[in-house]
Amino acid sequence: MIKILGAGLSGLTSAINLKRAGRKVVIYEKNSSVGKQIHPNLQCLLGLDGKVEEYLKQYNLNPHFKKMRVPNAILSTRTKDVHVRLKTPADFVMRGGKSSLEYGLYKQAKEMGVEFKFSETIKNSDIVSTGTYRCDMLAYGEIYRRLNLEDESFFYMHDDRYSPVGWYLYIVPLPDGTYEIVNCTSKPHTNKTKMLLERAKKRRPILREIIGKHKPVDHFGGMGGFEYNRPRVIDGKLYVGEAAGFQDIFRGFGIKYAIESGYLAAKAIIEGKNYEKLWRKKLLKTLKTDMSRKGIANVIKEKAFEMIMKTVNDGDLLDWNKVVPTGIKQKIITSIFYRYELYHKWRRGYW
Repeated sequence: MIKILGAGLSGLTSAINLKRAGRKVVIYEKNSSVGKQIHPNLQCLLGLDGKVEEYLKQYNLNPHFKKMRVPNAILSTRTKDVHVRLKTPADFVMRGGKSSLEYGLYKQAKEMGVEFKFSETIKNSDIVSTGTYRCDMLAYGEIYRRLNLEDESFFYMHDDRYSPVGWYLYIVPLPDGTYEIVNCTSKPHTNKTKMLLERAKKRRPILREIIGKHKPVDHFGGMGGFEYNRPRVIDGKLYVGEAAGFQDIFRGFGIKYAIESGYLAAKAIIEGKNYEKLWRKKLLKTLKTDMSRKGIANVIKEKAFEMIMKTVNDGDLLDWNKVVPTGIKQKIITSIFYRYELYHKWRRGYW
């Protein structure tokens, strides 16, 4: 019998694949249900070009959940606000609540015969999927019933005065017709995230225009943790997702890391393979790329996004693939700034 601690995305992915291979699986979850620790909100799933289901099926996942594709954006910097159409609409998936990705995976796992023990914990698990235990990045968000935001659009802003350093503030329409406005920061600014959001709402004209006289009806928050050079197998336990420190240190997008590390842990058990070797082969390159982007942000801060936006104008059809480095240029940048980010962590003590 395989025991999994934590019913998050990574633990559920492991459970589904282990059960599919004929193993008996039990998940222990300290909360009373799946996704209780997450306020329902939309999170971006990058690089899939609308093929969310196809991506999930690669890892034997077939959940039912709410998602949205948003084809238009308002992109904002300290000096510029532009309305653009996206050549590849942004994919957002629901997290938290009974319409969420994790709840859909829970239903799939339960139908397959995975056993769940809620409001319970265990010390001698085989896989640890307990989420983050550290706060390297933080998001604070508010829910609005109405906003003055164009249909099928989201708002995305880089301004280090409010989302330092290199982080962002965004507004996304939710499937129920409400909106979320979220500010994201990393250390040493995490304790000021809410205050900086309030300051941005008062001082940025574009935000005053979008929010108008509307007031928030609810709020939520979440934190993320990242670790790079640490073992992911400790005392025979396989650590997955943010329990293993897998996270996008630059943007806080951890969904793919959670799913892929959960799948790799199951693969290691099923096929008797080395989990450390599996995750390094699959995830290490992406981790280094994310670290290099964080390194760039620490060096030139919001000017990185300002440089991209110089050639973008109102009404443009924006193709992100043409404004970000690729090929040999990307390899060189990754190599330099990945090392800088390691140095930054050593010198300052935080990412």
